[in-house]
Amino acid sequence: MLASIIEILRGFAIAYEGFSSFPELFLPITRFLPELAVQEHMPNSLQDKIKDVYQIIEKKAHELRVLHRPLQMRKQKPVPIKLLNKFENYVKGRDYDPDCERAEMRKMKKLIKREAKGAARELRKDNYFLFEVKEKDKALLEKERAEKYGKAKAFLQEQEHAFKSGQLGKSRKRKR
Repeated sequence: MLASIIEILRGFAIAYEGFSSFPELFLPITRFLPELAVQEHMPNSLQDKIKDVYQIIEKKAHELRVLHRPLQMRKQKPVPIKLLNKFENYVKGRDYDPDCERAEMRKMKKLIKREAKGAARELRKDNYFLFEVKEKDKALLEKERAEKYGKAKAFLQEQEHAFKSGQLGKSRKRKR
């Protein structure tokens, strides 16, 4: 049974000798092979097979260790995923929709929306202007009203002053 295991190990060593992970796979096994070969009740033919497998594994592992380079990050940029449609001569604002009718509808909706925004902006400007004109008129009317009120008050105060001072009613004589 031990002979078949050694033959299987030899077959695997020969099969995996091209892999860069060969030393990591087989070096743990080589620790036990020399101890196994020097046991007392082991036939010479089996000892020779074990030593032969041990030498094959050591030789291949040494070769690969010499050639082994540590892992490094990739230096090349990752290749981007290819797109279905290539836009080599892309023009911003142009609609690349293959359905012309749908593209035209989208264009018209965009134009209507832009016009609506422009009209709203003009209405806001007009409303602001009208508000300013109304405020000016209201301020002018308020000023005129205050002026009329002031004149009327001044006239009444003048009348009251004249009445109290006796200037009014001099023509009438007092009866005793």
